Amino acid sequence: MTTNQLTRLKVLIDDYFFVFAAVLAILVAAGGWTTYSTVVDPGTHVEERTGASWSVDGGFDHQGRVVENSLIFQKNETRENRMFYITNSTPRLNTTYWFTLGGENGSANVHTRVSLVDFAHYEQEAEDSEEVIQRRIWEERRLLHVKNDTLEPGERQNVSFKIDADALRTRTKRLQERHKSLYQISQIRTQVFVTTTVNGTVDSHPVNRQFNYTLPINSTMDYFVVSPTRSPVEQMTVTQQTTVPNQPGTVPQVGSIALLVLSLVSLGGLYYGKRDDRFVVEESVRMELQNNKIQSEFEDWITVGTVPQDDPPTTIEVDSLEGLVDVAFDTNRRVIEDESTGVYFVQDADVWYRYTPHWLDDDAADDETGASAPSGADDEQ
Repeated sequence: MTTNQLTRLKVLIDDYFFVFAAVLAILVAAGGWTTYSTVVDPGTHVEERTGASWSVDGGFDHQGRVVENSLIFQKNETRENRMFYITNSTPRLNTTYWFTLGGENGSANVHTRVSLVDFAHYEQEAEDSEEVIQRRIWEERRLLHVKNDTLEPGERQNVSFKIDADALRTRTKRLQERHKSLYQISQIRTQVFVTTTVNGTVDSHPVNRQFNYTLPINSTMDYFVVSPTRSPVEQMTVTQQTTVPNQPGTVPQVGSIALLVLSLVSLGGLYYGKRDDRFVVEESVRMELQNNKIQSEFEDWITVGTVPQDDPPTTIEVDSLEGLVDVAFDTNRRVIEDESTGVYFVQDADVWYRYTPHWLDDDAADDETGASAPSGADDEQ
């Protein structure tokens, strides 16, 4: 920083000392608060964290007992968990729905409803895409069984019921005879539909969930098909709200400390500088700075010269150098700075326009130049 720039800075600080002090005090407060909140006590926040998990599993076991000897079966032979059952040999399907609750601890009420559902299934490919449109035109439900149990994790609920293949076949025939035209575009299907509701506490977490399982059964004249129905284990995670400390990064911590230290040092330097009069600038130096500032601002319009001490013409005082420059512009004249007095003049015929800077002694200026400048001063373009 040059000497001239340093002097200007001193003048600026001396003139606006309290403004600088207030700004630095605000920065000290901000640095103190950020340092406290990032280094000393960064605080805490709440996070959701995955704690214990619990699960449910469910499915169907089914079997049919052979009722008479045949070429391929023997009477009382048991057929288990097959996809195809011969209707004449195994007309009844003994079915067990099972449900188990997984977890570490707790207990829950398990309410299960088993229904047999007949429905008309409509299926068609969409014209504009490969999507297959599937609809149920109608459906009927018949309740087969209801059961309530209180289970702990690891325990199993079993619900047993029978499916009569002959009855299914007979019911399908009646429905087809009743709605012949409808079944030209749809199919009659049957399924076992199970709804299990779990209500309780598992792994210290309240649980109120419902789970659905289906067992499709399609009966024809000679056999019926039981589609695979094992569902994957449903895993539920328990989320808990946990209060954890904030961990600001290195950059915010270092930045807050640096802000506090620099603002404190600056405020201290400002105080001691004011106390020791380090920002005091002599009036003559201030005037020189002011004069230099004005000259640099209007240097394209000002010429330094000597105004003769002759009889004074008519003189008009101008309030500012900017106004005097406007006069020079309008009259196509130059602004003359008297090098001996520092007073600025513009000559227009017999009229002189004068601007005396406020830092000059008006009386001294008058003694040097008289009430007004002589009319014999040289014009300068």
